[in-house]
Amino acid sequence: MRGLAISLVVLGHTNQGIAHRGWWGASTVGHDLQAFIYAFHMPAFFFVSGVFLNKSVEKRGMLHFTLGKLRTILYPYILWTCVYLLASVLFSRFMLQTTPSFHTFLYNLATGEGGWFLPSLFFCLMLGMLGRRVSKPFFLLTIAALFWMPTTSISFVDRGIRELPFLTLGMWIGNAYTQFERLSRPAAALASASLGFGLGMMTLRFSLDVGFIFLAFGTLGTLLLLLAATVVGHSAPARGLAWIGQASFGVFLMAPFPQGAGRALLEGLRITSPYPQLLLPTLLAVLIPAWIYHHRMRLRLGWLFVSPR
Repeated sequence: MRGLAISLVVLGHTNQGIAHRGWWGASTVGHDLQAFIYAFHMPAFFFVSGVFLNKSVEKRGMLHFTLGKLRTILYPYILWTCVYLLASVLFSRFMLQTTPSFHTFLYNLATGEGGWFLPSLFFCLMLGMLGRRVSKPFFLLTIAALFWMPTTSISFVDRGIRELPFLTLGMWIGNAYTQFERLSRPAAALASASLGFGLGMMTLRFSLDVGFIFLAFGTLGTLLLLLAATVVGHSAPARGLAWIGQASFGVFLMAPFPQGAGRALLEGLRITSPYPQLLLPTLLAVLIPAWIYHHRMRLRLGWLFVSPR
């Protein structure tokens, strides 16, 4: 499921680059694809994190759980925010974004404005840790917060509140997700195809800005990925997706670099057709970071992802 979700994240980011450059032209494919992916790809990550939160806290204790997340989430967030700043200086002629001022950089770092996912995940995990003993009431409380809590203008808090119901849903469900493995693969395939088609049609009509629509689409999309994971079962594609999923953190952090290299390579060959520009950079941005992440200790690059202290 993580492998599917991170592949969709990379595909969505690649598609954004194509749209910003106007390579889709008059076609609506890019817009439709973006609407579908962004309906659920991040809620699925929060759901999976919630599934394993309770057992992780029970095994390690609240203090060690918190320290572990500082090492594995906030440390790489700060490190890679600095890496992206340096990259915006070195590779500015290949990028659409401009290098921020130092003041803007510090503001973005503190509020998560430049990259909300990791600080929002840390924020949600800490709240989930505190509310884990009352997971069902806590889940209902997070839904209420989604609808009625005023915005704070702190990006990681606002986005965290938006994604928190999916983390608490995962906490509530826990290992019950394994019930999907009892489905036959044909039944799971039919259900996932039907759900995917229906969700695709709905994302063309409704806006994610409405809270209950975002909640519904995120839940249905997470269910879609669970069904899709059931379809691949224990096959070779499943093992490949699991390999990618185990490296999803590294893919998330490193993907922009091979993605940009793939885009530049195709541009150098004067290929700006949207489909090659969508597929090759996405493939490179998933496989190269996944390989590096799996070999990070042999390459002595573990410090890129976990604080060495």
